[in-house]
Amino acid sequence: MSVTPTQMQTPPPYPGLEPESSGIGDYLGALRRRRKLLLMVGLPILAIGATLALALPDVYRSEGQIEIEGAQAVKQNPNALAQDPEESPYADQYVRSLSTVVLSDRNLAKLLAEHKLYDDQADDPAGALQELRGDIKVDIVTVPILDPNTGRERDVVTAFSVAYDNKQPQRAQEGAEWLVNAFLAENRNDRQRQAGGRAKFFAGEAERMRTHVGQLEARLAEFKQKNSGKLPELNEMNLNVMDRTENDINNVESQMQALRRERVFLVSQLAQARSASPEAGNLRALEDEYARKSVQYDQSHPDLIMLRRQIDQLKAGGSGAGLSLKAQLQTQRSILAEARQRYSEDHPDVQRIQRNIQSLEARIASGETADVSTAADSPMAMQLQTQLNATDTQLAALQARAMDLRTKLSGLEGRIVAAPEVEREYQAVTRDLAGARAKYDELLKRQMDAEVSEAAIAGGTADKFQVKSSPKIPDDPAKPQRIAIMIIAAVLATIASITTVILAQLFDSTVRSARDIQDILGVAPLASVPVIKRPGAKKRKGGTPAYAATAVAAIAIMIFAVVVRFVA
Repeated sequence: MSVTPTQMQTPPPYPGLEPESSGIGDYLGALRRRRKLLLMVGLPILAIGATLALALPDVYRSEGQIEIEGAQAVKQNPNALAQDPEESPYADQYVRSLSTVVLSDRNLAKLLAEHKLYDDQADDPAGALQELRGDIKVDIVTVPILDPNTGRERDVVTAFSVAYDNKQPQRAQEGAEWLVNAFLAENRNDRQRQAGGRAKFFAGEAERMRTHVGQLEARLAEFKQKNSGKLPELNEMNLNVMDRTENDINNVESQMQALRRERVFLVSQLAQARSASPEAGNLRALEDEYARKSVQYDQSHPDLIMLRRQIDQLKAGGSGAGLSLKAQLQTQRSILAEARQRYSEDHPDVQRIQRNIQSLEARIASGETADVSTAADSPMAMQLQTQLNATDTQLAALQARAMDLRTKLSGLEGRIVAAPEVEREYQAVTRDLAGARAKYDELLKRQMDAEVSEAAIAGGTADKFQVKSSPKIPDDPAKPQRIAIMIIAAVLATIASITTVILAQLFDSTVRSARDIQDILGVAPLASVPVIKRPGAKKRKGGTPAYAATAVAAIAIMIFAVVVRFVA
């Protein structure tokens, strides 16, 4: 029985009448009544899923894993992360930048040229290149560690994988192996370029610093030349020289005082000799002096030789008066020659005779021809006059020596006074030079390290990347996941079928039970008459053609998938 809304009047509900809720049986009944619709919706989805699971070709994946140097140490010891803070945080960025270079069109075209990875790559190079790029997968491998700097857990890049998908396992292995080698080679080239750049940079900086060191050395040499004798390391020597100079000045002063006293004594003796009687008295005086000195000196002593000559001259009737300066010079030279045969050059008598000779030579050089003051003097007076002249000469020499020593002492005092300021400037120059030399040595060391690193990288002994697992020929296909496709198709078929049944049930106004009448009219029926099936009645076949067509189509799709998968 079917009741339409236009044929019924809805009376007000009876007081206390409550509608019955739908049970599980109602839902199962709805599904049973609409099982054809359920199959018509779900069966094609299952057929399509089965078709995809069976018809999609097998895709093999060959994968290699490259470990970054130091990753194992960081994994085992997180404190190693603090020792090399520049590598780990940016390893993923470096791998991505490296991937950009390795997976460039030029490199991929080179890969296609070396290996025939696709059958149609010669006919469509651009399409093959695009397909190749889509079949390559580069994934970062990370491990969680506890960061010793922050105390928090973080992911550290330890390695990365390079995978290549192809329908043939041999081609998949060849492509993956080429890509792994390309990553290793590009990393080596990149690090070699970086090491070469560092070496070139340090070489330029070292050359610049070497020029700067040369300038500072020239500045230091000029400073030392300008402040010769005032440098800090010469302070102690200057003090010692000052002490010796002061002692020399004191000694010269003492000698000058002694010479002054001797000069006074000679002047008094000369005055007495000039006031004495003539040659007889002079002869006795000479003989007395000769007898006195004979006790003290040897017969070959210059004084005794001179006295003997004077005595012999007086006894012979001659006189020493009126001797010219040249004659006196000749006499003194003869005495010096005899004295040198007996004494060394440092002997006081030799030095005294030399001073007398120098005095006579100076008088002759000045133009004096005769000893006027001693023309009428006795030999004793002449000897005293000669000694007086020698004493004056020695005194003048000592005065000049004292003046030189005082000048030297004044210069040393000036050096000592200027030493602090010179030391300050000297320390500044030497400090700059020491810093520049240290920087130059450091740059040379870094240049050498960079060159050694470049050579090691070029030789392959200092690679940062190490192959942890090489690409192998895959035994089983990686794609498609046929079971997963079937499960997803079954889930989608179930959801779509149930959803379709629920929507059909919501829009269906057919009255099939007493509960439907109660829901529509708001009143409970007094009785219900069950459906009476007549023995000869035939069922309606309205949905059979559509159901059969759906089933046939699903079966045909599955057969096609089987043929494509296992026969073609």
